[in-house]
Amino acid sequence: MSSLALFSSLLLALGTFNSAVAAPAAAPSTAPAPAAWTVPSGWAVASTPCIAEAPNGRALTWISYTSSNMSIESCLQYCGNQNVPIAGLEYSGECYCGGVLANGASLSSSATCNMPCSGDSGRMCGGPGALTLFVSTKSNAAGLSSDLTSAATTLPSGWNSVGCYKEGTTGRALDGYSYATPALNIATCISQCRSKGYSMAGLEYGSECYCDNEFRNGAGATANNCNMPCSGGPGQNCGGAGSLQVFSNPSLAPAAMTSNGYTKQGCYQEVSGRALTGASTASDSMTIDTCTAFCKPLGFKYAAVEYGRECFCGSSLSNGASLGKYSTQCTMKCAGNTKQLCGGPNALSLYSL
Repeated sequence: MSSLALFSSLLLALGTFNSAVAAPAAAPSTAPAPAAWTVPSGWAVASTPCIAEAPNGRALTWISYTSSNMSIESCLQYCGNQNVPIAGLEYSGECYCGGVLANGASLSSSATCNMPCSGDSGRMCGGPGALTLFVSTKSNAAGLSSDLTSAATTLPSGWNSVGCYKEGTTGRALDGYSYATPALNIATCISQCRSKGYSMAGLEYGSECYCDNEFRNGAGATANNCNMPCSGGPGQNCGGAGSLQVFSNPSLAPAAMTSNGYTKQGCYQEVSGRALTGASTASDSMTIDTCTAFCKPLGFKYAAVEYGRECFCGSSLSNGASLGKYSTQCTMKCAGNTKQLCGGPNALSLYSL
């Protein structure tokens, strides 16, 4: 081959190579932005369509379900059937519903709603720790707009929704103060409980408000039927039949109770055996003072009452128990003082020196 022919061949090859390098890559296909989605009648994409989960728990706490075939439509239908005005989808297959943003959640936008719905790969159902958010357009009477501004500020400062709970098995779950009104809504119930000095407010049966500082009478089990509209708050739910929508403000709880030098730590769960194994006693006249007076001269750090009449002592927590395993089951009245609570089934009212 002549030098000229060889040079021409090299130029042709180089041009082909450069064309291949310079050719732009095909633009990746993208799913429509949330604002362009078609959603069922009665719902709208929130103007902040993706928010981060709450830092202290779930942002939407009223009812929820999971599915391996989740879609936006099925989640909105589920929340709508329960008359709950805010819906959020998370982690591809989780659906959460609520009437307020709870546990410190805010309207700050998140960029991590990037997981396709498990039942509709063309749309996103939240992400790890992020919710794709929707609001009912039927809730405008309650001041809920598509940007959720009212929903995020419905609760007074310091108050959070803690969920839906069954009534007590032997009496009222919240037994400190109560009233009923045909004009009940979440704000009025919380206001009444707060004015009476209580840190918990529970709404039931649409028009009933209950207040206390802790669960009583065997209450503490979660429920999923807090779906009755508030008699005085269109677009809000006020519990259900035998179930309470509960709100709390821990900063308003009474100062920690002391007894014989011991200070109350809270209610803790027994896991796989006795949490306190040092010494024990039981009595049909058991009170908190009786238990701490029994444990203190024996030199134990902890004293705990359980099941209304049992007292346990120890200097450490055993059998899987820890101060991180909080329980809501300390609802049994002390056998010797019905104004006090002495633990519950596998639950300790724990005191520490």
